[in-house]
Parts: sequence; C-alpha cells; structure tokens
Amino acid sequence: MSKENQSVNDQRRRIGDEFDRAVDPLKQYDENFTQMQEDGVDPFEMFLDDIVRDSHRMRSTVGEYERAIRHFKEYVTKQGRHPACANDTLVLEFAEYEFQDQDNGKDTVKTKLNYVNQAYSYFQRENVFPHSPDYSPIDSAWEKISWPDEEEKDYPKVTRAEMRDALDDITHMFKLAVILMGLKLGMRQGEIRNVKLKDFHINNTELLNNFPELGSHRRLDGRKNAIFIPSRYNRPGNKSRNPRILPLDDEMRRVLTQYLLIRPDCGEPWVFLSQTHHERIRDKDGINRHWREQIRPHISAEEYEKELTSHFGRHWFSTFWKMENPIGKEYAQYMRGDKIGDGREGDTIDEYLHAYYPDIEDQYRNEIYKLL
Repeated sequence: MSKENQSVNDQRRRIGDEFDRAVDPLKQYDENFTQMQEDGVDPFEMFLDDIVRDSHRMRSTVGEYERAIRHFKEYVTKQGRHPACANDTLVLEFAEYEFQDQDNGKDTVKTKLNYVNQAYSYFQRENVFPHSPDYSPIDSAWEKISWPDEEEKDYPKVTRAEMRDALDDITHMFKLAVILMGLKLGMRQGEIRNVKLKDFHINNTELLNNFPELGSHRRLDGRKNAIFIPSRYNRPGNKSRNPRILPLDDEMRRVLTQYLLIRPDCGEPWVFLSQTHHERIRDKDGINRHWREQIRPHISAEEYEKELTSHFGRHWFSTFWKMENPIGKEYAQYMRGDKIGDGREGDTIDEYLHAYYPDIEDQYRNEIYKLL
C-alpha cells in the first residue's frame, strides 16, 4: 500500500501488526461474555450492585447510572457486540447516535460516557475480568469524539441580500473563497484548511495545465466540477463522520479559479496557504478571522456577534437545504457529512458516494442560492 493511501486506521493496524498489539483488544472476549450472558452473568449489573446501588448516592443519581448504562448496552448489543467488549469505534458511534438521533447535548453525552467508563474501570480493577488497565474504549475514543459547540445554536437571521452586500465588498480572492466554501458547501473551517488540490475538479484548461493534480482524487471517479470532502477517519482535522462529494456551482468555480491563478506555486498540496509562510494554515483563526473582518461589519446583530464565525456558513447551508428548500432528510445529512440512518452506512465508501451524489447533483446545481 502506498504512503498516499494509508489512512489513520490503516496505519493503526500496521503499527499493531508490527508490535503484536490488538487494534480491537476486547473483541477476543466477546464470545465468552455472550455465552456467560446466557448463564445470567451481566458485568454491568455487577458494577451497579457492587459500586453504585450499595452506596451513599441519591436514588436519582443511581437512576442516571442505570439509564446511561442501559442505553449504552442496548446500542452496542444492536451492533452485534457484547457491551463489555466495546471498542473505541463503537463508542464514537454511540456518541454520534446520542447527538443526532436522540438530540442529546454535549453535557448529557459526557455524563453518560463517564458513567459507562466507571464500569470499565471496575472491570479493570476486578481481577476476574480480562480487561487490561492499558485499554478502555471510552478513554481511547474521548478525544476523537466531535463534541458539538452548544454555544452556537442560535444564529442571526441574515438575508441573502445582506450576505450579497457583505460579499460584494470582498476583493481579496483568498478571503472570498474560504468564506464562500462555508456558505455554498457547508464546510467547517478545518475541512477548508484541509482541502488538497486533488480533492476537487474544475473544468478549466488553464487551471488543469497549471495544476495537473487537480481533481485527481480517486473518489471523484472522473466527476467534473465537484469536490470530495474526506471524513475524519481519512483526513485528520476533518470532523464529519462520512465523506461526501458535492457539486461546485458556477460562482464557486469562478472564485476558486481566480484564487488558484494567483496562488503561490510552492509545491504544497493544500489549496489554501498561509499568506505569510505559504504553507498549510494550521490555526482555525486563519479562517475565522476573515468572517470577523469581512462579514461581521455588515451584519447588525451585536448579540450574535460571537456566532458569526465560519460555522455560521455551515448553519446557513444546512438551514437552506433542511427548511427553505427541503431536499429530504437523508440527502441533507449526506450533504453535511452526517450519519445517515437508512442502513446504507454499511456500504463501502464507493457504494455510498455512488448512491447519494447522483441524487443530489442536479437539484444542487439548479437550486443553490446565488451570492455574487
């Protein structure tokens, strides 16, 4: 396998093989715990009886432990794994399920996972369990979870006319491009900083001559005038659970073309480069400050001032496709890179992209709002 194609998970497996370390260390015990379950053994009930119920905790707190553990057990069991043998991927998926399907907030999910983690710590301490103190699926997953920023739930109402006026004053192509990618594609600031030349195609002879790698990502599969946005699993710094391909409309293509024709040619694969060092932008403020400087002065909503960051563009994009111009729930989820709850998440990435992109392409190109 080439270095170019090795994802984080590929590299994790390779390192595990090299040092004889299991990527999924508790999987080997799944069958044992499933068999013991048929004999009436429930490790989580042991934890609750031994530590939680027989303690000084209030009854309401005990109830919170019981609910959190019950919800975790139900979810992991449905995925075909005994809940005492979870891995960090299952924990990530449980957190996503709680956020998206159960509409729980960050604090609620953190509390639930903390209670479950206490059970895993109990398994590690009790010498009858095979759980090594070196691995807890909750600890392993914690830093990888995309915790929502709950302070950014309310946004000012900005009309398209107001946004057009704000964009009309931006003459710097770099600034216009990064703002427009949030508004037109719903991309997070990390995803914008992470875009590589190979990730999108623009059918422009001059561009293709200057940047032969443009649009060469294998996921684009020959699609013209489109962008591929990798998931968090294949591009560190991205947050979306699922990858997506989105069309580039005429406005987005025009701005990207104008930017690329003046972009420093320094051999970097990244589309957007630091204006001072001509390397990948490493600080999220490298995107957000352009929202502060270019957009906020045009929006009279002081109480929402802190919300006018790059994430506002994603909110604006989502609101349009969910409320103003409904495209259907699963297609809106696809366009945001969210989990899709129709069973297709078991498909390969190629099958997934082929299933959804053709369904949204024409509607997107015909109905996406004009801002320039």
